Amino acid sequence: MLDDATTADRSAFEQTFDACVIGAGPAGITLARRLAAQGLTVALMEAGGLDITEESQDAYRGTNVGMEYFDLDICRLRYFGGTSNHWGGWSRALEAVDFKKKSWVPLSGWPIEQLTLDPYRAEADAILDLPSATEAPNLPVRQKAYDFERFQFRFSPPTRFAEKYQAEIEDSAQIACYLNANLVDLRLDDARHAVTAAVFRTYDPAAAPFTVTARTYALCTGGIENARLLLNFTSQTPDGIGNGSGWVGRCFADHPHFILAECVLRVLVREREFYQPTELFMEEHGCLNFGIRLEPRWIWPNELPTIAVEDMPPEDFNILLDKLVRDPFVDRSLTDRLVLPQPPGQTGVLRTACEAVANPDSRVTLSDDTDAFGLRRVALDWRLSAQDVETMRTAVVAFGAHMAEQNIGRLQMAPWLEADAPKFPGIADDEVGGKHHLGTTRMSSDPETGVVDRNCRVHEVTNLYIGGSSVFASTGHCNPTYTIVQLALRLGDHLGERLRA
Repeated sequence: MLDDATTADRSAFEQTFDACVIGAGPAGITLARRLAAQGLTVALMEAGGLDITEESQDAYRGTNVGMEYFDLDICRLRYFGGTSNHWGGWSRALEAVDFKKKSWVPLSGWPIEQLTLDPYRAEADAILDLPSATEAPNLPVRQKAYDFERFQFRFSPPTRFAEKYQAEIEDSAQIACYLNANLVDLRLDDARHAVTAAVFRTYDPAAAPFTVTARTYALCTGGIENARLLLNFTSQTPDGIGNGSGWVGRCFADHPHFILAECVLRVLVREREFYQPTELFMEEHGCLNFGIRLEPRWIWPNELPTIAVEDMPPEDFNILLDKLVRDPFVDRSLTDRLVLPQPPGQTGVLRTACEAVANPDSRVTLSDDTDAFGLRRVALDWRLSAQDVETMRTAVVAFGAHMAEQNIGRLQMAPWLEADAPKFPGIADDEVGGKHHLGTTRMSSDPETGVVDRNCRVHEVTNLYIGGSSVFASTGHCNPTYTIVQLALRLGDHLGERLRA
C-alpha cells in the first residue's frame, strides 16, 4: 500500500507494526521488501513525495565548516526512491581487506568479515540489475612485483528504486508506505533503552504530529541524515539518541576524488583503466586502500606533433615525455631528429578514489539554524588526514614507477600534492569527492568506538537499527551502493529471525 501521510486516515497508525523503516531509498526499500517477504508488517515512512520538491529538499540544507565540499542539498535526494534517483550505477563490492583490522591504519576494520556479506551477492545483483560478475573479472597486469590489481566496475542501468518497486509496494499487503512523513522524534521508554514510538509530521504546519508504533525501528535516511536526526532527538537524552559515547556524527568520510598526476602515454589507452593496490603493497607501504583511474586524453596532430616509437632511443623518448608533461607545446629542438608520423600522441590523467581514514575529527555536527520542523541543520566538518595525503602520494609514486617499468609512459605529480602542506583543489577545479557519505554511525564491536553493533543495532537501544552507508566502519575505495544493499538484505534476515522468535 502506498499513501500520502498528509491525507491518510490517522486510524491506520493505531496498529503496531512489526517494523517501522524510515527512509525509502535503496537501504529502506530493500529492507522493507526483505521483511515483507517473511510475512512481517512494515511501515515504510518517506519524507518526500513521488517527485522532488523544494519543500522536501530544503531539510538537507546545511553548512560546510571544514574542507570545501558540495552544497549538502544537492548531494542527496529526499523523495521516494532516495538517491537512486540520480545514482550513476557504479557497482562493486568492498574488498576482503577493507573489512580487516590493519595495524597501520587507526580504527580500521569491521566487526564482520566480507564473507558475512558474500551470501547476498546474487540478490544484490538482481536488485541492482547488474551483469554477471563473470563479465567484470580482474584483468592481468604485467609487473615485476605484485603491487597492483587491475579491476573493473559493473554498471547498473542504473536502477531507479522508485520506478522498479513502486507498483510492488502499492500492491503489497505487508508494506504500508506513507509519503511526506517527516521523522521529528523517537520516543524512548523510561529506561531509555527502547524506542516506543516514532513521531512524524507532514508539511502542513497546521497538522498535528502523529506517531507510528512498531516492535522494531530502522533509520535509513542517508549517511549524513541518520546522524543529524539522532543528534537532534534530545528530548529524553541531552546528547542525542545512541550518542552516550559521543560517536554519533564522527568519522564522516567521502572518497577523495582528485587528479593526482598528468601523464604522457607511450602505449595506446582506449578507455579508462582501474587499478588498486594489493594487500601486500598496502602493508609494505603503510597506506590505505585506493583506486587509481588512468584516464586517457587525446592530442590531435594540429595541436601537437605526434611521436614515433620505432627507432627512438629510450633516452630521447624519456626527455620528450618529461617535456610533454611540463609543456604541451613541445620545443622543436627536441623533435627535429625524430620522425613524427600518425597516430596522434596521447596524454592522460591519473585520478584517484581513495579510502579515507576513520577520523573522529571529521564529523557531522549541528548548527543553530533550524529547518521547517524545528530540527537543527547540519554543520559538516570534512577533514582529510596526513595518512590520506601520504596514501595519494604513495599511489602516484608507485604507479609512476610501474608505468616507467613497463614503458607505458611517464607522469608528473600534481603540484598541489607535492606541497608540504597540500591545499586540496576545490569543487570548481576537480571532482573533490564521490558524494559518498560514510561512517557517521560506524559499526563497532565496542560502544566506545562506534554507534552500532555487528547487526547494525544501536548499542544503547535494544530495538533501533541503522541502514545505509553511515554504518561503514572502513570505507574502502569502491562506490557504496552495492554494499548498502548487501547490508540491508542481511539486516532484513537478522530482524526477521529476531521478530519471528
